[in-house]
Amino acid sequence: MNRIELENLSIGELRAMAADAGLNTQRKAQIVASLADDYRIGAAPAIQLNGTAPKPAQPAQPPATPDNAIVWPQVPTATSSVNGDYVEPPWLGELTAAAAIGHVELLGPAGSGKTLAVHHLAASLGKNLAVVTADGGLRKRDLVGQRELVSGQTILMAAEFAAAARAGDWALIDEANMSEPDALAFLNGMTDRPGQAGSSFQVGGQTVEVHPGFRCFLTRNPGYIGTRSMNEALRDRFWSIEVPPLSGDSLAQMLSAHDVPQRYVPDCVWLVDTLYKAWEANRISYQVSPRRALAAAQMAEATATKADDDIRHWLERSILSKVDAKHDKDALETTIAKAWQAMDYAAE
Repeated sequence: MNRIELENLSIGELRAMAADAGLNTQRKAQIVASLADDYRIGAAPAIQLNGTAPKPAQPAQPPATPDNAIVWPQVPTATSSVNGDYVEPPWLGELTAAAAIGHVELLGPAGSGKTLAVHHLAASLGKNLAVVTADGGLRKRDLVGQRELVSGQTILMAAEFAAAARAGDWALIDEANMSEPDALAFLNGMTDRPGQAGSSFQVGGQTVEVHPGFRCFLTRNPGYIGTRSMNEALRDRFWSIEVPPLSGDSLAQMLSAHDVPQRYVPDCVWLVDTLYKAWEANRISYQVSPRRALAAAQMAEATATKADDDIRHWLERSILSKVDAKHDKDALETTIAKAWQAMDYAAE
């Protein structure tokens, strides 16, 4: 009987052959060979060749990991890109120095360059950067990892944040004050000794040491709807930098760096500055991000014709489309109309 014939035999037929008193060594070898695949996938041996009870098959094992049942991902290399040259904010030097010492939180309005600055600094220093966004309600499991079924075995897939802490990489948590309490409590316990050994955290019941080179960056927009107050003990572990809104010349440079045509820049800067001042004075409730001006300029450029090159139209559309409540939209429309009147009056 050849190998193909053996492989086509049923389990019952193989058992019958194994029970034959005249089974010789060559036949035993052929039968074992035909069952090789069963052994590889962890199936129990179908026959007994030496008179002893078969041992229970071991389940297939996942690839070897550094820490038993924990799989650690590779933290990606930081990258930073804009359409034009990066415009360094005046507070970048403080961010650089603070990162060399410990963890950092950046507080400021949307579109002020907080996130981009961290990406830029990490990329310039050749750091790996794990990025976590908390605007969906960050939980502890998002920072630590979750259990998954791999090859029939439950293992813990560590999160990039935990991998960064273990390896000495950097991690950024955007909109940190939208995190859930369990995530903030976890951060509080593992960020107490930046630059030093001794901090640790738990992953899958195992204690993991925080690498002294690990740096955690938080960005947040104080006062936004849906945000939470940050624990003072946690904030005490971070160097705080108050990031001012992009305005005036800084906003003009940002728009130019994104290849916004110069003819659009004056209207964009004037309206964003005027609306931010109105928000500070509590005349409007919606805080306008410079991203609205950038999006409006891109739309104006994409749709521009000789007869239609109206940046003001797209600025209003870009801003008002983000406001749902009618009374908020009415207040914005009134403020925008007054802003254009003031700008046109000053130009006369």
